Amino acid sequence: MADPPAPPAATQHMVRRRPFVVRNARLLLVWLLLATLLAVYIREAPQFRPREQRTIANSGMTLAIAGLGQTLVVLTGGIDLSVGPMVSLTNSLASRLTDKEAPESSMALAATAALLVGAAGGFVNGMLVAYGRLQPIIVTLATASIWGGLALYLRPEPGGYIPPSFTELLSGLAFDQTPLDLPLLPAWDRPLPKSLFVLAALLVLWLVFRRTRLATRIYAVGSSEGAAYMSGVDVARTKVWAYTLTGLAAGAAGLFASAQTSTGNALAGNVYTLNSIAAVVLGGASLAGGAGSFVGTLAGAYVIALIPSVLFFFDVSTFYQQFYQGSILLIAVSLGALGVFRIRNRLERL
Repeated sequence: MADPPAPPAATQHMVRRRPFVVRNARLLLVWLLLATLLAVYIREAPQFRPREQRTIANSGMTLAIAGLGQTLVVLTGGIDLSVGPMVSLTNSLASRLTDKEAPESSMALAATAALLVGAAGGFVNGMLVAYGRLQPIIVTLATASIWGGLALYLRPEPGGYIPPSFTELLSGLAFDQTPLDLPLLPAWDRPLPKSLFVLAALLVLWLVFRRTRLATRIYAVGSSEGAAYMSGVDVARTKVWAYTLTGLAAGAAGLFASAQTSTGNALAGNVYTLNSIAAVVLGGASLAGGAGSFVGTLAGAYVIALIPSVLFFFDVSTFYQQFYQGSILLIAVSLGALGVFRIRNRLERL
């Protein structure tokens, strides 16, 4: 039997995979931008001891955790405008439930309650979007107002109590002791921010999650709901899971914000709504869904967190800091919109 004819050269060229740099251009670009900002910060900072390292590591952590949840929703082709208010709600709840008389047990109760409330809020969003067939932007805009109102009810004024042990556990320094057998090395050269271990845990969690069926279904739904449905994917259930995990991530972000500030504030999380979306887009995700990764979102979160600090060293006024940061966020969202337009143009050519 004769061998089948070889495919044309044009077909071979289309089948050939693109180079790694081309396939991950936006991901590499955001990490390059982060490395540049970090290098400028280290060069301009009067000192870069563990205290400063901890400040930098903690500054983007809450946004990174919130961005993890936002990534899941964006991958499905949706958006969650209630992430910020949910951070505020869980932060207010944690500061309300803790008790100075029993800090350890009350903090454990508060942390559990915050995570459950976050997951429940995400579940409500998912049910309304998936089974109510409502637009995600409308649903989450409405629930954002509800979560924000509940946060104000729990914490009308900033305050509350967060145990110092919880603050030290998540946002303190590890190995903050000078070994007696190494007296020649300075003590500041050893301690590491504990938030770096949280970052490592999040990355490992994401890598494990990427290998699950749920992750595959989330990407499939974002790429094409119709094709995913025809392939046997339960689209509605997948969306509910995505929004539920997003709420859980927002609850975890609220807990880290509580540890970082040691207090509760009903308005503290509002900034994370826009910033979490911008971090996702900066990290290379498409607002149309089906493309993106938490690895990029992580870099985008710290880019956004580092911009004000770098501008501060160049004596840029507060007004212009907000101007430049807002301009960068606007450009990031515009890049996501350009990605949507490209997809539409390709579909129209078919």
